[in-house]
Amino acid sequence: MLRLSGFSVAAAGAKTGEALKKVNEKLTQKVSGTFIERFVNYLKNVYIDYREVAIQVRSDIKQKPVKATFFFTGMGFLMYSMTHNPNAQSFRAKFIQCSNEVSLVSLPLVKPGAVEHLKFIQTCYNRDLIRHTSFGLFSIIWVDKYSDQCDVYETNCSYLKLPYRKIASQVIDVGFINIWWVISRKMLDYDINY
Repeated sequence: MLRLSGFSVAAAGAKTGEALKKVNEKLTQKVSGTFIERFVNYLKNVYIDYREVAIQVRSDIKQKPVKATFFFTGMGFLMYSMTHNPNAQSFRAKFIQCSNEVSLVSLPLVKPGAVEHLKFIQTCYNRDLIRHTSFGLFSIIWVDKYSDQCDVYETNCSYLKLPYRKIASQVIDVGFINIWWVISRKMLDYDINY
């Protein structure tokens, strides 16, 4: 047995252990029936539940690895889509980029559909009619009937607002995974006049 300056380490450890037990008993008596005890019990139950779920998920992954692969791939794709959802500023930047590209090509060579689409978007921006709505995984850019500054009765009355079934006709672009699909499609081969 190890001796340090006249007493044994085992005896000191035993005394410390007894002291900790006494302190623990006193704290348990003071805390019993209080909010703290209920909170600690709640946290213990939450820990037990999550541990059981983790064990169950691990066993399910081992039993069905293909299903788990598809599930985690799908979840990863959803997370990627959510983090790369384009916003109104990216649409404006894409519109300006497309306008600059079209302006560099001679007018007789430019595809008329691309020019008309860009002119329509520019007109809507000038009238402050462009709206952006994000759905988490994708975004839409649509044209409103009135500007935000317009305060006529039709803009305030809920009965006269655009019905949901007609919103699809007002959508001018759909953004998904940092790409605005309609304007990208319209600008495909914009420098070839068919």
